[in-house]
Amino acid sequence: MIRQVSVDDRLLHGQVAFYWTSYYNLDMILVLNDEAANDEFTKMILGLAKPREVRLQIEEVEAGFEIVRRQLESPDNVLIIVGSLFDANQVLEHFRELKTLNLGGLRMRPNGKVLNERTALTSEDIAICRRLLERKIMITVRHSPEVAESLLTESVLKQL
Repeated sequence: MIRQVSVDDRLLHGQVAFYWTSYYNLDMILVLNDEAANDEFTKMILGLAKPREVRLQIEEVEAGFEIVRRQLESPDNVLIIVGSLFDANQVLEHFRELKTLNLGGLRMRPNGKVLNERTALTSEDIAICRRLLERKIMITVRHSPEVAESLLTESVLKQL
């Protein structure tokens, strides 16, 4: 079962590895990121960041679709992490049954607008969020289960 699709440009790090693993009782973390999947050093570092009892798979975004398909029906608790809203949109477009997305962290980039202390959105990100909201995807903003969840809405996007 896919417990969450999350956008975090750092991919796998302490908050993801430990807080979300405990919160969802994760069996597997699936990182869908083209760059990470093709960089042995990055894969090694991400492997060191994961909890010992949790499986980790790192795949290119589209190549990972077959794994996502299998996990939709699996009894395993799975967290999908992507590094950008562009990649999240690809996953959510391909798997229409996934109806939620969490923004865990997107660092400031050129022309970014601050959403909160851990998330900044570019104009391209905002356009993707609007398309997702039009498709009735619920977008939450939460870097850790220890923090109150907030919803990203059109009215919030208008303020950026």
